[in-house]
Amino acid sequence: MNSLLIAGGTLWNGNKFTRGEALLLAGGVIAAAGPEKDVRAAAPASCAELRLSGESVLPGVTDGHIHLTTWAKQRSLLDLSSARSQAEALAMVRAESEKLPPGRWVRGWGYNESRWPEGRSVTKDDLDGLGIPNPVLLQRVCTHLNVADSKALALSGLESADGVLPERDAIPALRAMERNVFSRSAVKKALKDALFELASHGVTCAHPCGADDYGMEEDLSLYGELRDEGSLPLRIFTYHDRHTYPVLPSGLGDGWVHYQGLKIYLDGSLGGRTAALSAPYSDDPWEEGCLNWADGDVLELLREARRRGVQTMLHAIGDRGLDQGLRCIGAVDGESGVPALRDRINHVMVCRPDQRRRLASLGLFCDIQPAFVPSDMNMAESRLGRERLSWAYGWRSLLDEGLVISASSDAPVESVNPWLSVRHLLDRAGNGGRDVFRPEERFSLEEALPLFTSNPWQAIGRGTFSGRLASGYAADVTVLDRDISGADGSVVGEASPLFVFAGGILSKGELDGVSRFSR
Repeated sequence: MNSLLIAGGTLWNGNKFTRGEALLLAGGVIAAAGPEKDVRAAAPASCAELRLSGESVLPGVTDGHIHLTTWAKQRSLLDLSSARSQAEALAMVRAESEKLPPGRWVRGWGYNESRWPEGRSVTKDDLDGLGIPNPVLLQRVCTHLNVADSKALALSGLESADGVLPERDAIPALRAMERNVFSRSAVKKALKDALFELASHGVTCAHPCGADDYGMEEDLSLYGELRDEGSLPLRIFTYHDRHTYPVLPSGLGDGWVHYQGLKIYLDGSLGGRTAALSAPYSDDPWEEGCLNWADGDVLELLREARRRGVQTMLHAIGDRGLDQGLRCIGAVDGESGVPALRDRINHVMVCRPDQRRRLASLGLFCDIQPAFVPSDMNMAESRLGRERLSWAYGWRSLLDEGLVISASSDAPVESVNPWLSVRHLLDRAGNGGRDVFRPEERFSLEEALPLFTSNPWQAIGRGTFSGRLASGYAADVTVLDRDISGADGSVVGEASPLFVFAGGILSKGELDGVSRFSR
């Protein structure tokens, strides 16, 4: 396809929806945008045309924080997210074992004991009691806790009284499982399939976050190979929890595969009680969570990132974790000045009003996960208590402070479907829509859409490259199956893309004469 005219839709211009406007895609960019008659006049005579009937046309969506390779691999493993009790989860493990040869690991993921009547995680004894001939390693939905049976512990050289392995303690077991289950070619195929699944939801860019120290790696070379094969349907900007050698500056890449920066995991998860809180958990007075690093280590990581010209993304769920991030960023800024590309704070779940003001004064970018509201609704009060809950998950309040916010899935923790995430920002509802959590923190549709379109590009310092339907921007475009302008959350949540273009190349949909990414 040399050029394509998209007309007849309802276009999102970054602030509002407009009708009577059109786009001209050519050479991988938006060659013209504006009133249809003007765009049509600029189009060559041979231009193909996509004529719509009012459906919404938006910039391609960016998922600003996703463990993409981990999600890709987990799609082929045992999904425990539907287990409604501990007994049901164990039955699913037994059934999976019956499909596998002896010695092949059972890898399960996504269990959530907070939804079980037993109210507790499975343990080594529970898994050993199954009497199956397979090592077993299960991962909690938050990805910050794993549970291993005796066989898995022995093969990993680990000892644990209950088999529960928090954070980095699980690395030897994760490594042993990976060697048993996945080859590099298998990972590449799984990643390719997952990328096209992600693209089918309208995603044209993702920020995968590697976590080598937690057994969740991202291999930049795999994305490069897929790009070279014409099988990369979206743009990749990766973050890793280790510095690269040789040194790579932020944004190094070719328009499709980039190294973006350093990920620093300050704390863990609320569900696993490893998020660092400034006061004990309400449902466990002996636990405050934990910081993964001493201040001195965080300071050195930030200093090194600034020396190398590398952006940082800091994982902070608990308010004590966030305190550490703010304290260390402020200190390093005082030493060396504000870097050209500001730091990003990921999650920002338990954030006090004073911390919101400090985030704004430092000019930091924030990345949030809207799906955490319905997912955590039944757990958050027990973990935090009512007082802390009154300022937790307060993302509209971040917007009111003037902060630039992006939104993401954190997959495999939550669904990769961005339209469900938009719905969660609008509704903040759970329990089948019966309950609304802090309704004052809801977004309007016009406030929500930039979190998935223009804002993530601002966060990586490329606000003029993509994320808007304007002349000169990348031809990253999503055409939905409906007009969502003025729609409520339920309508938006059911939206599905008809056509998705990344760099002007069609990754979803069928158009005669249009080139498509290779599957």
